[in-house]
Amino acid sequence: MSKIVRSAFVRALTEEQVQNRQADFVISTEAEDTYRTIFEIGGWNLERYNRNPVVIYVHDTMSSDPDLVIGTSEVRVEGNELVATVTFEGAENNPLAEKVFRKVQAGILRMASIGADIHEARWGDFDKGENPDVLRFTKMDLLEWSIVPVGSNPEALKRSADGLEDIKKRYPKSDEQPPRPTGPSLEEGNIGSEEIEDKAAYYEAVNRLALISLEIKMNK
Repeated sequence: MSKIVRSAFVRALTEEQVQNRQADFVISTEAEDTYRTIFEIGGWNLERYNRNPVVIYVHDTMSSDPDLVIGTSEVRVEGNELVATVTFEGAENNPLAEKVFRKVQAGILRMASIGADIHEARWGDFDKGENPDVLRFTKMDLLEWSIVPVGSNPEALKRSADGLEDIKKRYPKSDEQPPRPTGPSLEEGNIGSEEIEDKAAYYEAVNRLALISLEIKMNK
């Protein structure tokens, strides 16, 4: 099994959610991440997770401390987002769950990350307007997700990088990838309209990457 861990973020809490000890986290999107990979939203299989829908604190799934299981969640697809609604365990049973919930409510803890088991992947298809240097996960199981203090914590980074290298070995890039077009970079600016028309495919790809970069920055 190749486990991949990726960052997620919390939505603004409603009064009803606060009363019900709940919070919504966007735990995956189709944005390109820092490892140049994309989780395609249609590839998620939630059956495995739904059999044991626990929410962990900092991915410590092998701990002997039961309080690190801080709640349960319902996961669903909303458009191009995978969204989880966590219900935190009560303070009388789990003081850690209460502390994490209060920090989420206060906006101190805002990040989470997912653990996924990848079954199928492919490299981007240039002819479809995709980046051929980006690995796209097309079939995967959600294993677990955790609330974490920092989305790129060293433990998550290590497991993510190691798992990704295993997957890349299973899906080697073809030597027949079409060459990418050349042209001005984003920093050069001042591009004429005629040049844009001549290189429409190139600029479409550039604009797409710029929007992804903006989305990542906004979600940090």
